[in-house]
Amino acid sequence: MVVNFSDMQLQYTSYFRLAQVLFGLLIVSIGFSQVDELKKEIEKIILHDTEIELEKTPGFVIGVIDQDSTFFLDFGTAEKSMSRRLDKHSIFEIGSCTKVFTAALVDVLIQNGLLQQNTKVNDLIDPNFINPRLSDLTIEDLIMHTSGLPKRPQFFGKKEKSPKDPYANYSKNDLLKFYSEYVPDKKYKAGYRYAHTNYALIELVLEEKFEKEFEHILRIHLFDPLEMNRTFMSWSEERLTTITPGYGRNEQKSSPWSFKSFGASEGLKSNLEELCFFVRANMGISFTPMDQQLSNMLHPKIKTKYNKKIKAAKGWHIVDHGSKYNIVMHSGTTSGHKAIMAFIKETQTGVVLLSNSSLGTEDLGILILRMINHNWKRKAS
Repeated sequence: MVVNFSDMQLQYTSYFRLAQVLFGLLIVSIGFSQVDELKKEIEKIILHDTEIELEKTPGFVIGVIDQDSTFFLDFGTAEKSMSRRLDKHSIFEIGSCTKVFTAALVDVLIQNGLLQQNTKVNDLIDPNFINPRLSDLTIEDLIMHTSGLPKRPQFFGKKEKSPKDPYANYSKNDLLKFYSEYVPDKKYKAGYRYAHTNYALIELVLEEKFEKEFEHILRIHLFDPLEMNRTFMSWSEERLTTITPGYGRNEQKSSPWSFKSFGASEGLKSNLEELCFFVRANMGISFTPMDQQLSNMLHPKIKTKYNKKIKAAKGWHIVDHGSKYNIVMHSGTTSGHKAIMAFIKETQTGVVLLSNSSLGTEDLGILILRMINHNWKRKAS
């Protein structure tokens, strides 16, 4: 879920604390009466419960899902010192939220009989790079982060010319070489270990199996059925101009990340409208055939090491309070953007937030989800 997963435990701990208040509450769902009233409530949260400053975080957009309604709200501007507003069509990098789409793709391929979850990675990898030490490694291990592989490959940093564009120079051949030479960590104990490397390898093996670029496989089996026509991975100069300018920790403009590998881990760009539709599909309320196919993304659930209440599913993370209501979420951060997708399936409520800064909006999505499930005084529509 997060971008910079060195900070992941702190972020999930924060999310968990915020999420605790959601459980054990009487949750009533009535349609929002007016978007402007919803915006006023969110503005109160921003003012009193966050440290967001528009000087540092110029703008962000929020999608609020409440059963059969979806509301789109914008705050701030697309760029500093400019009045141009953001909207539901504005394109953002979504960082590690990409993993949820990769996991969904794999699950759809399995359901369609085109892939087996227990297939060995060595059976799918380029034969020149088979690693006999990883003979038991499966596709499911990669999806569930139970492979034991490192967060990023050893010596990844030697190829990293700039931390503002970490994947620009790490090629798929570099990744294949790492895989073929990798010696499993003897200190690794079976279980969850989050790693960008897992999803980078999924990209490799699917391209080898289907003899197509990963983005094309995504397009055919996931994006086209969901009519997500403006979500993409690779970008041309023309596409580059469509991406909302982002701002880094130094509050200066930051260029979008480029990828020679690891696109399946952190490479997608999308907009608020399409991400909200994807969240609705995961909740089973997009009313498309994909609802059923995405319905088992939350199973199985396995323990993580961030917090005993935080579990992992296929791509998603779940804040499990032991009650019947769980928060399903993932977040992502790049050098200039931040994204979060979160929902409660049982109440059919969700929030998607996209920001043109890599800092400032960390907790806002969960605070809004709390508000719409408890504090929001809805009026009957």
